[in-house]
This record gives sequence, structure tokens and C-alpha cells, in this order.
Amino acid sequence: MSASIQWLAKWLFDKLISQLRRQRRQLVFLSIVMVCSLMGWLASVWLMDVPIARATSSLLATPPKQPLGSYDYFGKVLSPKEAATLVQTKGLNPRDPKSYLKVGAVHITQKLLNVGEKIFFERKLGDTFGLQRVFGFQLGLASILPDLQTAIVAQQGKPTSNLPITLSREIKIGSQVFPRGTTFPTGFDVPKGGVNPIGLKSTGEITCAICHVALSPKGQQLKGLPNGDLAIPFLIALAPNSAAGFARVSLNPLDPRFQGNGKTILDSKGRSVKLPDPTIFEKVFDDLVLAVPFGHFESSPDGIFNTTQIPPLFTFKAGPYTAGGEFAVGPFGGLAALTNGVHSSEINILAAAQRSAETTGIDREVYLGTVLQNAADPTIRLPNRVVKPSEWLRQVAPDLAQAELEDQVPAPGLGSYPNLKLSLLTYNGLVFSPDTRDRSDIASGTFFFANNAMSAWQNSLVPPPNRSRANFNALNSGSVDRGAEVFKSSCLTCHRSPFFTDNKIHPIAEIKTNPARAKSRLRQNALLVAPKMYSLNTPVPIPANATVLDVPTAGISNQPNQLPNGLLPNGGYKTPSLLGLYLTAPYLHDGGVAVRKGTLAVADNGNYQILDASGLGLSGTLSQGILPDASASLRALIDRSLREKVVTANRSNPALQVSNLDGSGHDFYVEGAQRQQDLINFLLALDDKPAEY
Repeated sequence: MSASIQWLAKWLFDKLISQLRRQRRQLVFLSIVMVCSLMGWLASVWLMDVPIARATSSLLATPPKQPLGSYDYFGKVLSPKEAATLVQTKGLNPRDPKSYLKVGAVHITQKLLNVGEKIFFERKLGDTFGLQRVFGFQLGLASILPDLQTAIVAQQGKPTSNLPITLSREIKIGSQVFPRGTTFPTGFDVPKGGVNPIGLKSTGEITCAICHVALSPKGQQLKGLPNGDLAIPFLIALAPNSAAGFARVSLNPLDPRFQGNGKTILDSKGRSVKLPDPTIFEKVFDDLVLAVPFGHFESSPDGIFNTTQIPPLFTFKAGPYTAGGEFAVGPFGGLAALTNGVHSSEINILAAAQRSAETTGIDREVYLGTVLQNAADPTIRLPNRVVKPSEWLRQVAPDLAQAELEDQVPAPGLGSYPNLKLSLLTYNGLVFSPDTRDRSDIASGTFFFANNAMSAWQNSLVPPPNRSRANFNALNSGSVDRGAEVFKSSCLTCHRSPFFTDNKIHPIAEIKTNPARAKSRLRQNALLVAPKMYSLNTPVPIPANATVLDVPTAGISNQPNQLPNGLLPNGGYKTPSLLGLYLTAPYLHDGGVAVRKGTLAVADNGNYQILDASGLGLSGTLSQGILPDASASLRALIDRSLREKVVTANRSNPALQVSNLDGSGHDFYVEGAQRQQDLINFLLALDDKPAEY
């Protein structure tokens, strides 16, 4: 009995020990699992898109996105059901995809977005005859091409958002000499492993991406973001006949200062006129252009020197488009008309001669003669005899489709080239629509197809998330929510959530910013007729029996043949969206509200002091190819005293005054250092999901 009890006790003890050992192993295993799970969760919070800081203001609701599967109908977003009802009311079959095109509706599909992106990144800008053979953009670029290639090789496959080049030979442009060995920031963005800058083709042609895609510090492509430090003035001035763009600045070719060895021509009334000396004229033009800050451009041939900064392309619900808002009608609420303008009225040098007398005061023949006498291609320069330049142009370029009408068709109801009237849809009467039959061209399709595809893609873009530590702290501390309250009391009337625009044009007398750009289209108003377009299923070339649609203008302009409301009589500016502000400094249409990083010392409560006054304004930033700091520039936007100093700095630079860049106006200021700081933090939080980090 005793032995049996001892045996049983030993068996129970061994069993207990064995169980404890098993449980210990399980506890250790469970502990390891728990630690790994905790580490994984922490990693996911840090590395993945899990919000760990949040604001609660209703103003910070995530902006809606363009819905896939929807239809655009002249700027209105229609559901499939609404679009079907629309075509039925027109007596068409809603089951036939062509029915939607016939009424002007564009189906938003992933395929369309893909094509739009491809055109945006790969399709050349401009006609070969005008931009290359006359203006000479490729020839100008060729002068630095070896240095560009050397600089890209030196990157060893690493990305850069501002490729510096070192000149291997001396370059003289205008009055400036760039010695051999000069290191120059081009502003070109080169992706990881890239052999060409983004938007610059190996042929020397450029695409939309050169201005509207930038690289993040980590080398990520930020699509739709302005390439704000691009050396546009330098690249333009390199062209041997850059003065062909004279109508974009305030230069009269018949000014006696420019007389010398210019050709003699017959003007449109048969009178003999002596053109400017091409060497003198080119030098003066290049000096003007080189004085323009980086990231700025001048595309409107209006005889006014009114440069603007490259805009962002977060375009959904952000119309009307351009700084003045003149692109407001047609597909995508004017965005497709703007896209068309980029490929036509804003870059087609020769077609601008049609209405140069009315818009710039320069006779058509004088315009063409000035453009052609120093053409980059010597074979198309004016001859050594007196001619009418328009007749000479048709002699050297008899096929319009191989010259200024390459990939261009006149819009309906405007007459015939070269005497086209204008409309709110097209400010030179032409539409970028490559031949439908040319399947080798990624932009080919039915009428307006490429413009619509690029517009649909642009409307799909949203600002990337602001992942800065400053934004995290501002969200977490409640500063962004407090800033929302300041915004409500100071800014909400015009900048309405969730896109932070009222989609209106405000007269210059109200907004009081520099008026030059606001006047850009005023002379064209008398030339406008009611806008019309061909149905979107119309092939190119346009058949004689093509259907013509009236482009709606109700609520946009008082009359179909008038500029949009807000522009008359003295010009105006549209209310821009504020989404993505943390990436789009400087501010205002002219980019004049600019402050360099390190210029200000800012305390936690928003009090600041100026450490280096040379960093105020464009002279201390983009005139040197230096991007401004977003936070400091926003402070200059809303602080009256700091703004005055920025405007003074801009106005003390004569070059900026010539191109009408000063950062004045929009006099809506906020008092109190902490209120300013909170408002700035609110504005910097306006990304794709403003309430979250």
C-alpha cells in the first residue's frame, strides 16, 4: 500500500512538472507572438497610411474625387443614369456609346485616364514648323545638350529634382555671358535611372510633364505638381529666334530703338515697312526673358508682359481655369479648352498673326515678317527682296497641315484660316485634334479627344499627403482645428470647402492684385462669337456634314460672345483652390508672395523675426532658382507688415517690375501671432485627406 502511494505520488509530480514545462513553452511562444504583433502594429502605424493624428473641423472633410464611370457634360458630373436620361431626351439610344459623344458627354473610364496620362507625358507640344524651324527651341537646347547628358551620367542613376549642369563652353545670351565652367541649375527633374529629364524627349521636344511633374525628395513623381524651379527663361532665351515670341512681352517691333539691318516688307495695306534689326531685337527680347524668375512663363500673345507661375493641376471642381479664369466653357467646365489652348493658342506662334492687329496693335504682315526674318531654319527666312510675309510663308510652307495647322482644325462657326474669329472655347479659333486615321499618334482620335483625355486624367489628380512632422504636430495639438476657426471668419466666403474655391472670377477692383495679367483677354472680347464645337464622335479631317453643338455659356457669361463674368470691363482673377498649398509656394498668380527658407525665425506661438531680409520676395528666391518656403510664404500672405516688406523687395527689382511681378493685393490679413500660426497650419494641412496624417 505504501509503495503504491509512493508510485502514484511520483507519477502525479512528474505529470505536473511536464505540464508546467509545456505551459512555459506555450507562454514563451505566446509572449513572442505578442511582442511581434505589437512591433508589427507599430510599424504599420509608422510606415502605412494609418491616421494617428486627426483634426475634427467640418472644413477638413476629404474632397470628393472624380467618379469613375461618370460622365462629364460641359463641366457637370452626371451619373450613368443621368447621362442615359440626357441622351434619351435628345432622341438617342442610351445603349449606344456613340450617343453620349453625339451630345458632348465624355465617359470617364480608366482606359480614358490611361490614354490621357500617356498623351500628357509623351506627346510633344507645339507644331514642328513654328516651334522648331521658326523659333528654334531644339537648336537652343542642343547648345547645352552635351552638358545635360554629362550631368545626368554624373547622377549615377540617382534621382534629382533640380539637375545642375556645368557649361563646357561659353554661352552668350542677350547682354549676359555665361563663362565656361559655370554651374547652372536647370530645374530639370530626372527620375531614378532616368536618361532624360521628365517631359523632355530625346528628340529635344517637350511635353506637358516638363512643367507639371516634380520629384519629391525621395524621388517619387508628384504628378500635377508645378515644377516651380524650372529654368524656363534660360531655356526660352537659348533659342536662336526666341524673339519670335515678342507679342508675349511689351515690345513693339517698329520702335525706332530697334532699327538697323532689318528687312523691308509690305504690310497688309501694301505699304513699305522696315522691320527691326534682328540682332538688336533678339538681344533686347532675351534680356527681358532672362530677367523673369524661374518657374514663371508668359504664353499669351497679348502685347502685355504679364508672366505667371506654373499652376498646379489638381483641377477637379477647381474651375474656371488659368489665373484669369478665361477658360470656363466646354467639356470639363473649361479645362479641356485650356488644355487645347496649351497645344494651340498659347504656343502656336504663326497662327497668332491672324488677330495681331486687334490684340496687340501690330499689323499682321509686320508680325509675320518679324517672326520669319530671323527664323532658326535659314531656308524659310525672308528673302533679300520686298515681299508680303504672308505670301512668302505660303511659298516656303504651302501645306498648312505641315506648318501652323499641324494637328489643328478650325472650330465651327468661326470662318476659315487665316481669318478666324475667336470664341470662349478657342482664343485663336483653332482646336488641337490630330488626324483620326493616324494610329501612330497617341493623341489621335475623334474631335477634341486628346483634350478631353488629358482633362479627365488631370481631374483624377489629388495632392499627395503632407507627411511632415510639422503637420503631424499641428494636427495632434489642435492647431489645425483652431486654424479652421480662423479660416471660417476670414477666408471662407471665397474659399469654400471642400475644394476651397467659389469657382468665380473676382474683378480686379475687388482683388487688387497686380492688374497686368487680368487684362490679358480684354482686347479679344470684341472678336468673340458664340462658341460651338463639333460632336465628339466627329472624325478628323472634319466631314462636310458634321454635327455642330452649341457650347453652353449660361451662368458663365452674360452673352455667349462675351468674356466670362468678372473679367469685364477691367479684368479679374479667379479664386484658386487651396488644395496642395504646402507644395505650391510661392503664392498669388504672379508668385510674388515668396520667402526663402531660413529668412524668418518663428517661435512656437507664431511670433517671428526677420533673420535675413535678402530672402524676401522673388529676388531672394526664384530669381536665383531657389524654391520659396511654404510656411514662411504663407505668413507673408496673411501678415500685413511682412507682406509690405515682400512687396517692397519685389518693387525694388526693376526686372520684376517690367514683367509685372510684385505680390501685391489680396489684402486679407489676420491679426495675432497665434491666430496666424494656426491658420498657416490649417492651410498646410490641405492635402488629399486634410483631417488626417
